[in-house]
Amino acid sequence: MHKYNGESLTTYEPRGPWSKIHSDLSALGSIHISNVHILANLEPWRWGSPDFVQKAVTAMHKVHGANALHLYPQASYWDWPYTADKLPDGKREYQLDRDWIWYKTWGRYAWNCRRDRSSEVEFWDKQLGDYYGTTPAEAGDILEAYEQSGEIAPKLLRRFGITEGNRQTLLLGMFMSQLVNPYKYTIYPGFYESCGPEGEKLIEYVEKEWKKQPHVGELPLDIVAQVVEHGDKAVAAIDKAAAAVTRNKAEFGRLQNDMHCYREFAYAFNLKVKAAQHVLNYQWGKDLNELDAAIPWMEQSLEHYRKLVALTDSAYYYANSMQTAQRRIPIGGDGGKNKTWKEMLVHYENELANFKANLQLLKDKAAGKVTESAAEIKPLSAAKVKMLNGLTPVKLATGASLFSNVPGKVDALATELEGLTAYRMNGDAQRKEGTTIAFEAAAPVNLLVGYFRDDQKKYAKAPKLETDASANDYGQAEPKLTNAIRIAGMPLANVHAYHFEAGKHTLLLPKGYTMVLGFTDAQVTPRNAGLAGAEETMDWMFY
Repeated sequence: MHKYNGESLTTYEPRGPWSKIHSDLSALGSIHISNVHILANLEPWRWGSPDFVQKAVTAMHKVHGANALHLYPQASYWDWPYTADKLPDGKREYQLDRDWIWYKTWGRYAWNCRRDRSSEVEFWDKQLGDYYGTTPAEAGDILEAYEQSGEIAPKLLRRFGITEGNRQTLLLGMFMSQLVNPYKYTIYPGFYESCGPEGEKLIEYVEKEWKKQPHVGELPLDIVAQVVEHGDKAVAAIDKAAAAVTRNKAEFGRLQNDMHCYREFAYAFNLKVKAAQHVLNYQWGKDLNELDAAIPWMEQSLEHYRKLVALTDSAYYYANSMQTAQRRIPIGGDGGKNKTWKEMLVHYENELANFKANLQLLKDKAAGKVTESAAEIKPLSAAKVKMLNGLTPVKLATGASLFSNVPGKVDALATELEGLTAYRMNGDAQRKEGTTIAFEAAAPVNLLVGYFRDDQKKYAKAPKLETDASANDYGQAEPKLTNAIRIAGMPLANVHAYHFEAGKHTLLLPKGYTMVLGFTDAQVTPRNAGLAGAEETMDWMFY
């Protein structure tokens, strides 16, 4: 068994390394099962495109060599058997009732995907007509709404996503920094090569535009234009069908609302991508007018997102059923937070406000009105802890030696790290045994750990939720400081913060070279410390 599109549904044109895994398994000669898994990008709205499913099952046979299907629920896997819908009477809706078309399409085409398409349209028109009490001709508009909306989430995730896994909840949206520089958020290896047609990320598209290089395959601006068209057609079709419905009217009303949700989401996403294109243009041309041009697009995107909040606030309990710290995109789900569009709206409004403020700072600097950053960066305060396993302390500063077995010393570090009590390690021992840190703290503390940005086996791997479900147990999943410390002769490193409450603790870090940079009782404000020289991101504009 192997996952079809990973943990989402993105394409009926699979390819690349993940498809090779399928074909290799199929070549063994046994039953090969295609696993339609989790569907992280389809939560929580209704999805039921017979055309998409028929093409997907055909690809399972022809591309992957699969001859069996393992099907997950379309929505709310973690909240089975319930959907995320809010019903007027306070009761919960059952997935088997709501998502009947999901199970019926996959079951029909798993049994036989080689069916004539025109006959299939007639079949589904009758199925939908029987369910909603319309003639088959009138039900054709409902089918059209399903088919059009069915392309929106798959197309957007495969062209703009960070991952196909449940680390990302697509239908909550994405931050500008994620659209501008997806690499910072750890794109899952093989995702873009496997989960859709050949094409370009937005960051690649803009670079090619500036270098006047030819484009290849599916392009980001074409995709956002297509999803807007899909959204418009879905809403036109479902609204046209409304007057003919005589049965299951309440459920039709919820389906109709979902189609409007898809359209507003498509519009909001499209406008934000256009804003991100201007930001990327600024990175290449350093023309402040490009940043100015991004603002109206961000403002219009927010207007559509506010409409999405209005459509969902009384209709859904949540967007994603996996409400844990393991979900990181667009933002962490720590403590069950940030699971609704209403919660996310505040973050997106702050994003725009920060962008405007930072743009004004850039303009003031260009005009010679300011010479320093508006907010001075200061060293973090050190926390008092009692070490229980005898590590060798060393004051963190330029010239400090953090490894007993290598000659290289610290030759640059982020201001925040200066003066902390780090610990000198033996890299050879770390490679064999990992790094154990045992300590006692009288108050909550953050332990700062440096991970080298290099994929050689000698270096410890930074936390990655794609492959380790415990990678955010201490809030350590994303780096707090990027490009933050450099040791002569070694790769640049990012700094992750592990949070601990008062008490005794033992932490085992993975095998390989890593730096134990000390304890602080302060909150670490995320930023790019900029030690990478020519390497530059626009992340700071949004915070």
